Amino acid sequence: MKTNWISLLTIIAFVAFLATACEKDQNVMNEDVITAEDEMITDAAFDDVFSEVDGLLNLMDQSNYESSSLKSTMGSDTCPVISVITEGSFWPRTIVVDYGEGCDVSWFHFKERIRKGKIIIKVSGPMWVEGSYREVTFEDFSINDFKVEGRRTVSNEGNWEEGEYQGLLYFSVMLEGGKVTTPEGQVLTKEVSRTRTFVEGFDTRWDTRDDKWHINGVATGINRNGVAFTREITSPLWKEIGCRFITHGTILLQAEGRPDAILDYGDGTCDADATITINGETRTIRLRRW
Repeated sequence: MKTNWISLLTIIAFVAFLATACEKDQNVMNEDVITAEDEMITDAAFDDVFSEVDGLLNLMDQSNYESSSLKSTMGSDTCPVISVITEGSFWPRTIVVDYGEGCDVSWFHFKERIRKGKIIIKVSGPMWVEGSYREVTFEDFSINDFKVEGRRTVSNEGNWEEGEYQGLLYFSVMLEGGKVTTPEGQVLTKEVSRTRTFVEGFDTRWDTRDDKWHINGVATGINRNGVAFTREITSPLWKEIGCRFITHGTILLQAEGRPDAILDYGDGTCDADATITINGETRTIRLRRW
């Protein structure tokens, strides 16, 4: 009987050990998934804002930067309030988009977004002219209660002179002090240095629905648990204006004390699915919806 009790206790201890080990392994995987999910949350937030900015400036280009001509297009006379400020000559111009205490304006591609606060855009000249740039900052701005901060500068670098994109127009993109605060108070930070190459849609400049960009570069940040990470695009990300998600491309995620992870956005299909692979194990995750 004593031997049986010892055997039983041994089995219980062994099972407990396995359970603890499995939980530990699961936590490792979960931490890596958190880093990937936080990366996509910041991407979704900033992509939403900058798609909004691109759409607005496209309309502003067509209207010669007269804000009054946008009212019928935006579907509201009161929200957001758009102001155009000049500094003597025509350029540079500053556009202030003021959503006030909050409004849902579906004047571009996306719907059901409650935006609050201000987006401030400084434009040095027409963005189709080499050397021109636009700078975007925020004042108490949020999307669906995700607060967005930082300074983003996009510069027209002209056409690639060599390589696989030779002859195609590209832009440099810098994000400094990027930060997204979730409704639960979690803080995600991000700094970006990358290029966006205009692959398709240049011939229909005023119709952005067929635009396709390839994105390359690196980013650094800190996830919700305070873990610093580096993101390197290892296969160009495909951004199609008609889809709210990245549709193709891979990213190498490296975080402090964590194994390397590969984030794969898929085969080009516009959907919310992506995969993350760590140490040969792959898990499907859903991209953030707004």
